[in-house]
Amino acid sequence: MLRKLYKYDLKSVSLLLVILHAVLLVYTVIGRIGIFIAERAQAFVSPEASRLWGIAGAFYIVGFILFILAIVIATVVYLAVRIQKNLFSDEGYLTHTLPVKPTQILWSKVFVIWTWSVIDFICVMISVFTLITYKDTLPEILKGASTFFGTLFGSFGFTNWLEEVITLLAGLSQYFGFYPLLLLFAMCLGNLFKSHKIMGTLLSFFGLNIVLSFLSTMITFIIPGLSPFMQANLTQDNLSVYSGRLMIFTLVWNILFSAIFFVGSRYILTKKLNLD
Repeated sequence: MLRKLYKYDLKSVSLLLVILHAVLLVYTVIGRIGIFIAERAQAFVSPEASRLWGIAGAFYIVGFILFILAIVIATVVYLAVRIQKNLFSDEGYLTHTLPVKPTQILWSKVFVIWTWSVIDFICVMISVFTLITYKDTLPEILKGASTFFGTLFGSFGFTNWLEEVITLLAGLSQYFGFYPLLLLFAMCLGNLFKSHKIMGTLLSFFGLNIVLSFLSTMITFIIPGLSPFMQANLTQDNLSVYSGRLMIFTLVWNILFSAIFFVGSRYILTKKLNLD
């Protein structure tokens, strides 16, 4: 039943998102064609025309960056709106009469968020690399990537593969666990408001995020092994150990609160559901 529910939820949100991401890819292709034409025509146009091409290119790049930001934000906002409508509006009466458990309903929403998060990331990466990758730029891009990861895993001491895995898991747990489940939990908390439920959702999301960020920072200051104030004379090896501890703390923190958000959301849908 979860598979059927997931397919239905995915289909219900995908049409607009597919169109938006298709427009992004088309916009990228147009820019790539424009750059190709400008490179070939550069030797045959006047300085004034070349200057106009440069101005147009600058506007395009600014528009491209803004477009990507808009697509990413629009994806999150649209998913949030559709999920909130499906769970807590008039449509929610149908959703909660289906022969499925609240746990399955929540997992379906989580899977949809995960699916479109991955699609969104892939589309953005394809767009960026399509626009900037050429025969002349590819070596520099690879060199820059090599330098970046060499600095990341070298200067900060992440030479041990286990630490690299923990760092990756910490990032994934935040991207696919903490924030999606915080969003669902905030929607459930917003549903408890007698009025202005959308405002309640926003206040819950940003309020919890701020409070938990402050709390996690305070904990790192209090715990000796994590406090930055107690790491004044770190060597390269000790810095690696300290960074590893921070990543482990972040991973445990994200997993713990992801579970709390899920259990809290399930409790509200089971015991405190308010569709008025």
